[in-house]
Amino acid sequence: MDCNRNFDSFPDTSLVLLSFLKQKGCQNSVLKRELDDLDEQLKLPTNHNYIESEGELQTDGHNVSFSYREFLLELQHQVQPQVPVNAEEAQAAREMAAELIRIADLLEHRVLSRAAVSLTEKLCKSQEQVWASHLSDGVKALLHQVAGAKEFKKELVEMAFTFVLMKSVCEHVPEFLFGLYGTVVQYFLPHRSH
Repeated sequence: MDCNRNFDSFPDTSLVLLSFLKQKGCQNSVLKRELDDLDEQLKLPTNHNYIESEGELQTDGHNVSFSYREFLLELQHQVQPQVPVNAEEAQAAREMAAELIRIADLLEHRVLSRAAVSLTEKLCKSQEQVWASHLSDGVKALLHQVAGAKEFKKELVEMAFTFVLMKSVCEHVPEFLFGLYGTVVQYFLPHRSH
């Protein structure tokens, strides 16, 4: 897949990011479990009907016995779309993820490690609402340090560096996977303005 030519028609960011994380692999066993959980949750159906359960209804129509976990999953799926089952789209996402991994490999390990440690420290000290800003700053700093990335479209390099930086942070703090996943997916929505 020539991602430089086909960037405008690339698959869903959520699917590409998940493919990227799976193909890149995990060194941390906790992160591997978190990634497996994320993969499972993205495959869950998103249209729960809480009112159909046998619990008692409140006056506002909500079911008293609905699960808090189900409620959180519902909210999460509003930000993180369900992974499609279309084999063609899944293959396109895997191909794009492989290309993004190739671009991300342009980063020297030392440079990526420093950026990941710096970002991890910032994320640990801040609320999740500002993670996108910290992530963006980290990616911009990486873009200035890698000369070989100029042969690719800027958007692809930005995506590759964002994904690999996110993965590196999650290797250090696996509990950040779900929050950063949502942040990254939101960051690459077509209507974003940054």
